[in-house]
Amino acid sequence: MDLLRSRWSTMWAAVGLGCLFVCPAPARAQMFVELGAGLNFVSPVPSGAIYGSGSNLQASIGWKVEPKIRLRVDVLTSQFDVKAMVNTPCPSFGCSGPPGFSFQSESVNGVTANILADVDARGILYLIGGAGLYDVHTQSTERLIGVSAGAGIAVPMGSRLRGVVEARWHGLLGATSGPTWLVPITVGLRY
Repeated sequence: MDLLRSRWSTMWAAVGLGCLFVCPAPARAQMFVELGAGLNFVSPVPSGAIYGSGSNLQASIGWKVEPKIRLRVDVLTSQFDVKAMVNTPCPSFGCSGPPGFSFQSESVNGVTANILADVDARGILYLIGGAGLYDVHTQSTERLIGVSAGAGIAVPMGSRLRGVVEARWHGLLGATSGPTWLVPITVGLRY
């Protein structure tokens, strides 16, 4: 399974680089690339597991299609810790051990297609919404469709470079184990 995930990552990196070199110059002028990382917050689960905040990484490629509208494709991964109540083994027969906690790391990986709409004329404040495919790795692996919505701030730091802070809610539709939503807060750079 790790080999398959590695191949998907390699494929997405190759597609992204291919787009940069194959696109004509006018299209490249409207193209942007974003890299970011940050924290995420995860929904509670009724099974008794307690999710802690975790970390996220995101790589994006996008295109400006109108003066205030951009399209963006994101590849993201969110890692988080889960604490679940388990019964500990008993040193002798006939007794029940005290309950304890099990700690493990779980993740949600995804590919989303999004629309970004500028709220102000300078393009600093924007709204984002989209849909995508998510790969949830908990006790089992689920592949889910999801939706996302959020807002961000893109502060100019140079002629094309912007510092970006974004908060986005991802709803995982039909999740049977693991979180039903997560909210990554990402800080990064757009060029």
